[in-house]
Amino acid sequence: MNFTNRKEIAELVGIAAIALSLIFVGLETRNGTIQAELNTRALELAAYQQLIENISHMNTLNIENPDLAVARAKAGSVPAELSDRERSLVGSWIFLRLRHGDMAYFQYERGSIDELRLQSAMSPLFQLLNMQYARDFWERRQDNFVPSYRTYVNEQLAIKDGAQSN
Repeated sequence: MNFTNRKEIAELVGIAAIALSLIFVGLETRNGTIQAELNTRALELAAYQQLIENISHMNTLNIENPDLAVARAKAGSVPAELSDRERSLVGSWIFLRLRHGDMAYFQYERGSIDELRLQSAMSPLFQLLNMQYARDFWERRQDNFVPSYRTYVNEQLAIKDGAQSN
């Protein structure tokens, strides 16, 4: 092997090393971007959960017996049988369940939970929406939620209503 061939081989090895280094840098940059996206998603979800917790806490401040109003509503009390305070509490309770569902749907849309987990998280909400008072509340307040969540809830209610009528 002469000197020229060695020089050409060394140049090829150098070019290959540079190419491999660029590929490695590209992969590391991609992994860093994915990690940053996952961290951002985790922060968004944590902030959203904290918001729901804060709303729940604010709703229970100054309420003497929140469990009584919710129990009466679950037992089928019609709105006229509830005091103003109980109606307010039950409305807050229903709204929090709706927000919980909204949060679960948000997580589903972001790919943080799968459809089975979404159905599990939404089950208490759909049980609640079997109560006419809660269903009426949803009809009045659904514009407070994003269109994709409204569509999902309304489609699920239509399926449930169709299954019950058969």
